[in-house]
Amino acid sequence: MSVIRMLTRLCAVAALRGRTWADDRVFDSDNTPLSEALTLNSAAKPYIVVYTDADNRIEVDGTDLYGVKRELSLVLEIGVASKVEGATGEAMLKTPLTDEGMEIALDMVEDQAVIALFGNPQSAWSELLKEMVISVERMSGQRGASAERDRRWAARQLAFVCDVVSDIPLGVPVPPGHPIRTFTDVAKAHPEANMDHVGEICEALVSQTSTPKWEQVQASLGLRRLGLRGIGQAPLTSNLPIIATRYGEDLTDVDGEAPVLREIVLEDEQLELKFGIGAKVGTIKTRERSDKVKVDGDA
Repeated sequence: MSVIRMLTRLCAVAALRGRTWADDRVFDSDNTPLSEALTLNSAAKPYIVVYTDADNRIEVDGTDLYGVKRELSLVLEIGVASKVEGATGEAMLKTPLTDEGMEIALDMVEDQAVIALFGNPQSAWSELLKEMVISVERMSGQRGASAERDRRWAARQLAFVCDVVSDIPLGVPVPPGHPIRTFTDVAKAHPEANMDHVGEICEALVSQTSTPKWEQVQASLGLRRLGLRGIGQAPLTSNLPIIATRYGEDLTDVDGEAPVLREIVLEDEQLELKFGIGAKVGTIKTRERSDKVKVDGDA
């Protein structure tokens, strides 16, 4: 499960509701076929479904799956199957139930949706969405339509391929100002969005018990325990001077933290000569909205 993927999708749903001619007919991952949903009743048109499709993690080095670039597809399916009436500024516009009219309605709703997601600084949900999205790598659109007997409908699918902030590994505390924390605050401030249940999930993630720092390094970098011992971040073993070994009782303090190589009597130069290793420290990399890399080498 990707919490950031879930929150990205739900922020988009909340940001779109009431901001387009679809009004509150914006749904999260509705599996009803669009052609069926558009013809159920007059209240179901226009209609927007939001879902997350492909979620690719690229530029992966080893087993570090958290601090890497992502290509997350945030997808909107917009459909129209009737004449549309809606306000644009102070003017009331009407589009007829014709092919031309439905296409105009699609164009209008698409433009409204893009603004609601990424161009509305007055929307708390739009601002939160932009906290999670580092960048939109590309945007694509595809048209669909059908005319069967006396029913016709038109649709357009929009896909935003986004690089998003990192998920938080198990046991790593959620840092202050992280979108997971912000989601809880926004959900409480805007109960009309009905996101309280998701806010509770975020609160549970924030309150989870933190693990020792060396375990946080291991989870973030995806390293084996043996590899983490080799760079002096995991617990050393009692059968020194064989530093990087899987055997022996762990040497940790009362809090479960691990001693590092720099605290051993042997000098760094001696370690390099005897074991062919340097006294390196680990780093935790996370992709954040600021595009900065956080470093924590004090495990």
